[in-house]
Order: sequence, then C-alpha cells, then structure tokens
Amino acid sequence: MPMANRIFGRGQMLGAAFVVLLGLAAFTHIYVTQRQGDDAEAAAWSLDGPPCPTVDAATYVAAPGVAKVTTFEDASFEYRVGHMMCVHRPDAKGWGEHPVCQFTGPVLLAVKTPGTQAYFAPPLMSAVRVGVVDGKARCVLIPPFQMSDRR
Repeated sequence: MPMANRIFGRGQMLGAAFVVLLGLAAFTHIYVTQRQGDDAEAAAWSLDGPPCPTVDAATYVAAPGVAKVTTFEDASFEYRVGHMMCVHRPDAKGWGEHPVCQFTGPVLLAVKTPGTQAYFAPPLMSAVRVGVVDGKARCVLIPPFQMSDRR
C-alpha cells in the first residue's frame, strides 16, 4: 500500500501502542493496589483469634459500673470501659454485610441481637473484636490498638 494512502504513519502507530500499554500498566497498578488495600482491611477486621471468655447474664448484671450502650445495625453493645468503633464487613458468603466492632478494653461486654444475647469477660484491658454474623455474636481477642488506627 502506498504511503500516501495510510491514515497513520509508523511513528503514530508506535505512539498509540505506547499510550495503550501505559494505560494498561496504570490500570494494573491501581487494581493491584486496591486489592492489597482490601486484603489489609479484611485482615484488620477479621474475626480470627482466640475467643473471648464468656460469663452468664447474672454475673454480667451484678458487675459494678454503668454500661455504655451503643446500637449498630440490629445489635446493641454494652461495655463499661474503653472505646469502640464499628464498620460493615462483607460476610463470608458474599451475599451481604455484617457489623463488626472493636473495643479498646471493655472489661465486660454484652451483645444483644433480636434473637440472642451474649456476655463476654475479656481479660483486663484486652482489646476485642465482635462480629454479629447470622444474628449471633462472636468475640475474639485482638492485639491492643489506638482509636486512630485504621483497623
């Protein structure tokens, strides 16, 4: 084909190929970075860890102090000491989300959902993470954290 009939020259074709490759590289970088962030976020809010010790309702009610009460979704969280923060996390089935909260050192913790009540007594000043999955509370011990931590 004569050069006069070509719409693009060789240099323009190479330039276009370079732009496409650069775009693919940028997209791949953004995708990988996002996945790493998602994986880190999932690990930071994981319910993996040793379970919190439990107590019965009578022991919880008889404990001194006034409980702070916070409602998140359909769950009520009662704790006597420390701070809490909550997020929504995707459930393992991938069909929805469930609430997950972590506490800096709750001493005693009650989690009430429409169908259940659970009472936990973490060791003194232990940080915990509680998830309500399928209407049931699950509490695990976690390493100490600051409220400014992203997790």
